[in-house]
Amino acid sequence: MVKNIIKGAFYGAAVGDALGGPAEFMSAGEIREKYGVLKDMVGGGWLNLEPGEYTDDTQMTLAVARGILANPTSPIEETGRQFIRWYQSGPRDIGNTTLMSLRNFLLTGNWYEASRLTAKTLNKLDSNGGLMRTLPVTFGYWGNLPAMARWSVQIAYMTHYSQEGATCCLFYNFLIYLLGSCRSLSKREAITRALQLADKHCRELNIQPSKFFWYIIRHIQEGAPEVTPHGSALDTLAAALQCFLHTESFEDALIAAVNRGDDTDTAGTVTGGLAGTYYGFEAIPRKWLEALKNSEPLEEISEKFYRLIQSSASRAESPMTDHSRGWPTCREDSQV
Repeated sequence: MVKNIIKGAFYGAAVGDALGGPAEFMSAGEIREKYGVLKDMVGGGWLNLEPGEYTDDTQMTLAVARGILANPTSPIEETGRQFIRWYQSGPRDIGNTTLMSLRNFLLTGNWYEASRLTAKTLNKLDSNGGLMRTLPVTFGYWGNLPAMARWSVQIAYMTHYSQEGATCCLFYNFLIYLLGSCRSLSKREAITRALQLADKHCRELNIQPSKFFWYIIRHIQEGAPEVTPHGSALDTLAAALQCFLHTESFEDALIAAVNRGDDTDTAGTVTGGLAGTYYGFEAIPRKWLEALKNSEPLEEISEKFYRLIQSSASRAESPMTDHSRGWPTCREDSQV
């Protein structure tokens, strides 16, 4: 079961990235005019992608995964090496905030100084570049919520010095964990509990987002206005939650996300991680998996995280009930 969840999350995110990539920066109307409903791996777009080719979202997710796996107790240095190695390989696309922070790191040698320098220059620190790559944190610190919270924030801060963006990452990793570990929870119950955990750990980490909680709670209500993922962490996350909540299958959730337009690859990535965790690897349409390019790294990191979780579980007596470490139990909570 755990392996099915891990593979579902990583493959789901990559499939969503590849499905949405060709429509990036197109409006919903332009997508309808060109594709009707975008539901196949078509390729093309402004990056001239091959059908099934994923973008920097998945490439940076793999970098974070490798960094955590190399040194789970202190992943920043190795994650940073992975970022720089990727940057120096000449990828076709790097987000502006990430690009500036990478360049600032090469000047300063310190990730947090680099992202603070970026914060003084750009007015886009709430962009979704940290959120798009945060998925591996859940599986690197499975069952240890304080560590999950800490590294969600610290890895986000490497390039995006934003309390809103960091809270989005922290919440998303908690939600992935709850969807994977508490299978009796409904989607809405899991979201409610993830919000509660995010509030608790934000206070413990002295993070004070001004918009996150009211924005997300507003947009998960029945009848809430549909959010277009314009590129901020908040609207990307809200759009992904809406698509996940209001559909009943992995396929429908992904199609809903990538047809909203704008930052479609990241909306697909974030939605795919949620839906892949909840429905599992076997729910991902075979046609999308067969079209996906370069899936070997996804298989490799899924297997390594599975082994890491199994190893951690063998050292923990009862990880689902150890309240001293902040691990949740699967009781029903009131819904938001």
